[in-house]
Amino acid sequence: MTDRSDLIRQANELRQRAEREADETIRDRLNRMADHYTHLAESQSWSEAHPPSVSDIGDMFTKRD
Repeated sequence: MTDRSDLIRQANELRQRAEREADETIRDRLNRMADHYTHLAESQSWSEAHPPSVSDIGDMFTKRD
């Protein structure tokens, strides 16, 4: 798993590249990629703070809709 600080660093680098990019399409794509890296970092932080229990994992396989 990638370290949260690495994901944030990569997002910041992408945003800096986007600021220097002249092509609007590429700039938008770089910013979207940065947003995804930020979202991954936030999701990873949440997952680390709320690890699943064995019971939660078992419920995924036994609950029926």
